[in-house]
Amino acid sequence: MTRRHLRKLHPFRALLFLIAVASAMVLSCGEMNFPNPNAPDLENVPIQTLVSGAEAGMRIDYAIYLRAVSVVGREAYYFEPADPRYTGELMFGRPDPGGFIVNRPWSARYRVVADCRFLLDKAEGFSGAEKAGIEGYAKTILAYQLLLNLNYMDENGIKLDFSGDLNIPMASKTEAFAFIETNLDEAYTALQNAGNAFPFQLSSGFAGFDTPEKFAQFNRALRARVAIYQNKYQDALNALDNSFIDPNGAMTLGVYMVYGTGLGDQTNEIYENPEAPFVKFMAHPSFESDAEAGDQRFSNKVFKRTTATTFDDLTTDLAITVTSSAIDRLPIIRNEELLLIRAEANIGLGNLTAAQADINLVRAAAGLAPVTLTDANQAIDQLLHERRYSLFIEGHRWVDMRRFGRLNQLPIDRAGKDKILDKMPIPETELPESGG
Repeated sequence: MTRRHLRKLHPFRALLFLIAVASAMVLSCGEMNFPNPNAPDLENVPIQTLVSGAEAGMRIDYAIYLRAVSVVGREAYYFEPADPRYTGELMFGRPDPGGFIVNRPWSARYRVVADCRFLLDKAEGFSGAEKAGIEGYAKTILAYQLLLNLNYMDENGIKLDFSGDLNIPMASKTEAFAFIETNLDEAYTALQNAGNAFPFQLSSGFAGFDTPEKFAQFNRALRARVAIYQNKYQDALNALDNSFIDPNGAMTLGVYMVYGTGLGDQTNEIYENPEAPFVKFMAHPSFESDAEAGDQRFSNKVFKRTTATTFDDLTTDLAITVTSSAIDRLPIIRNEELLLIRAEANIGLGNLTAAQADINLVRAAAGLAPVTLTDANQAIDQLLHERRYSLFIEGHRWVDMRRFGRLNQLPIDRAGKDKILDKMPIPETELPESGG
């Protein structure tokens, strides 16, 4: 069998199962009893194992995704002496469709999608609140994973056919958004009928959001994000009304990916000691030059090194400190983003007073004085500034500048060499058969 034919086996459920089992050793508190561990029966996989495997799978190659979107969005550099693609093809605007930067995050997200689809199959063996809870969880996570790949591909679209048939074309961006919306809305409906508790446990990353009622708030938070990506401002406000948005709550309130050092677990690959002799993940120098004096979002998220690093004709002295250890968590979505989503929705609807109130809440938390929004254009400028500093290295800057048509405002560091990329190419593994 050729490598080309092997691609058609995607997603490969047996491999997925083994990944899920290994992941569940860390994330699951339940027992894993299999009749024959050398030939596991997929039909007997416990729901808990699949849920834990999905959570663990969300973390796989997420660091590559964050590094890539941060580099193309000129939030950061990634100085990797062993692989210059981060400072080469990504910044030249020519990523290799067969390379790991394109393929690994894409494939990792679809492995989780396959896990969620298997959960939905398993849900058919349940009834009532248990079935609704499994469906609500699976469709929410499936939609979130597809959204990350859509962020990567944008107008190139994503796969919504999961058969592995390479000759079925990619779904358009519009079709993808509609599919994601539908899954989030169906999940939300299911969660209303899921009772007081899930028939499985979630990790500490979902602390406070681990019941159907609270998980539904997480679902609506994602739904609001999807709505503003499409300029559906009233939809965003409606979703936020049922989310965990809290103007009096901590900006960090939210849902996270968690990491650990236990057997089979995964550490946070974003973390580096900011005072190490050589740091790979470094902030773009404009993050300092464009910052307001006294902005704690700047001082808390970067460390100014005594000596600047120059690599591949790029120079910065700003080490990234969004994580403080190799087991520090990374946000999926949190209150600070929700406040800025509500501000954006209100700007889109012409409600500048309401938008100003939310922006100033975020600014106050960062130690900054309030601002006044005077018109729509100035309000968008201010919104993008706040999102840049509030959501630094959370995967938003490139997406934000693209959706507002401002990619041409991102800095070009090496004239005549660098170019701003607008989307990732379709992975080579997803290209149709050429014949034969």
